[in-house]
Amino acid sequence: MNALLLPGTLCDAALWAGVTLPGGARVLDRVHGPNLKAAAEHAVQDAPQRFHLVGFSLGAILAFEVLRRFPARVARLTLISANPHAPTPAQLELWGRQRRQVEAGHFNDVVETIAASAGAHQTQITDMARRVGPEVFLQQLELLRSRPDSRPTLAAWQGPLNLLVGQNDATTPPQLAEEMRALVKGASLQIIPGAGHYLPLDASPVVSEVLSEVAHA
Repeated sequence: MNALLLPGTLCDAALWAGVTLPGGARVLDRVHGPNLKAAAEHAVQDAPQRFHLVGFSLGAILAFEVLRRFPARVARLTLISANPHAPTPAQLELWGRQRRQVEAGHFNDVVETIAASAGAHQTQITDMARRVGPEVFLQQLELLRSRPDSRPTLAAWQGPLNLLVGQNDATTPPQLAEEMRALVKGASLQIIPGAGHYLPLDASPVVSEVLSEVAHA
């Protein structure tokens, strides 16, 4: 089964550089679009008719939108470091502040703050963010701000679901994955010891193993 991989905020295809991808996998270079509908349509436009959908962070939010609009095309879903909830007031405030900083010409300052939370992967996050650039980042902020509660979408789908999260993920903590597992009968959950939010970087062997197992299922 061919996989379609969706990266996160300020990430591009290099997010998956350490992951061994199954044959036929397609990697979206970056998540972008004026709204979630357009972003979802762009993501699947060159994908096969049926695919294994893999989303990391913002990519998981986009995966929910793909699931809403094209449920028959999703054969299996893998969500990595995912949050199915609508935004909180604190998140909206943060993203609004980041938007104002970028619009004032301080994109690099925003990147520096975000990358600082990535620990050992700070350089990789910074490099990806600079390639993504401020215009796409502003679109990504709007995608984050406009996301709905995706728990009903997930519960209605009831297809094969793999969930991966880092034990030390402060951005999308393990309890969110536990909540999603309870929504889908037979869902698989792996909480990776010692790992943080950026699982494709923190735990690339684990992500590789999951993708390989699903490809041969």
